[in-house]
Amino acid sequence: MNQPFSKRVASVAPAAVYEILKHCGPGKAIAFAAGNPGADAIPAEAIAKFSAEALTMPIPATLLYAPSEGYPPLREKLTADLKKERGIGNDDDCLMITQGATQAIELITKVFCNEGDVIISENPSFTGSLSAFHSYGVQIEGVDMEHDGMDMKELEEALKTHKNVKFIYTIPNFQNPTGWTTSLEKRKRIYELAKQYNVLILEDDPYGDLRYFGEDIPTIKSMDTDGIVLYAGSFSKTISPGLRVGYLLMHKNYMEKLSAAKQISDVHSPSLNQIVVHKFMEEFTMERQLADVRAIYARRLQLACDCLDKYLGDRISYVKPEGGLYVYVKLPAEINVDEFCRVALQDGVGIVQGHSFEVKPDPKCPYFRINFSSPNDENLEKGIKILGDVLKKF
Repeated sequence: MNQPFSKRVASVAPAAVYEILKHCGPGKAIAFAAGNPGADAIPAEAIAKFSAEALTMPIPATLLYAPSEGYPPLREKLTADLKKERGIGNDDDCLMITQGATQAIELITKVFCNEGDVIISENPSFTGSLSAFHSYGVQIEGVDMEHDGMDMKELEEALKTHKNVKFIYTIPNFQNPTGWTTSLEKRKRIYELAKQYNVLILEDDPYGDLRYFGEDIPTIKSMDTDGIVLYAGSFSKTISPGLRVGYLLMHKNYMEKLSAAKQISDVHSPSLNQIVVHKFMEEFTMERQLADVRAIYARRLQLACDCLDKYLGDRISYVKPEGGLYVYVKLPAEINVDEFCRVALQDGVGIVQGHSFEVKPDPKCPYFRINFSSPNDENLEKGIKILGDVLKKF
């Protein structure tokens, strides 16, 4: 039987990242493709300890249905920490726990967008978000990324041109896939334009805690006095992606509909996982975990850049990120990036071509993305050396 798919998903395809990962792993290619944390950065012993403790709690707390908005102690702790550490959230805001930040993005699209509405997104951007947007039949208008954030002239032109824009989507800190960071000046301008054109901002910040060099830049949400910024975050990059615990901070007027939409999706996020994260924050301290993670990734980022310089040399270019998990590498214009990635995978390294992250994929895009957090030091150098050998073939 060949039953046709709905229009909503007919054009949605698996992300290139996951297709490449099928060929990576032990005994296969070295994985530079995914956004996985390093195994040595996962606090496995603490997670095991807190999981065991959670299972000794009364059954209603862990193993029965729970509030769709999330485990109350975790919501309270996280709300307080966000206000203290990042200066975001006020009396008009409230917080929902989601299954990773990706669910928050999908729920926002479901709640605010009708088919044919417009979302303005950085270009390139996170494929998971672009797929979520496409699945609801919206029109995505890409605004090209510069090394300090979106092109502001393009952004304003897109807002002028389209009358049914619902929100601007941005990853200001160590953007995926580029690793570039939006400047304070541009963050302020994004907020001003959103107010001027009466649209929301979806600020996706899964990498905000992963700064290794330079000074923190205030979030757009910290500027929000009008309740127009929805702020999505996650513990996937700082504790464990397998726990699937993310969150959404928003104006309280939006909670009822977003909660109802979440009930349709999954009723509530797993209580056990939320309790583990809460215990982690209370007893293990995020400061200790973040210090460990930053030290590992700062060293690994420097190793990746040193190896790129050593093995690929001046035939490539890149902007060294100050944090996050990715380096976005530019090949010479005459090289076909798809062919380069194909040969690299054949020779033992999985990387993702830049056009896989574009709103309207252009095969001429000369970039590919490297994830430096997941491979250990040995595989990181080995994999980049292989990429240097592949480059010589071109």
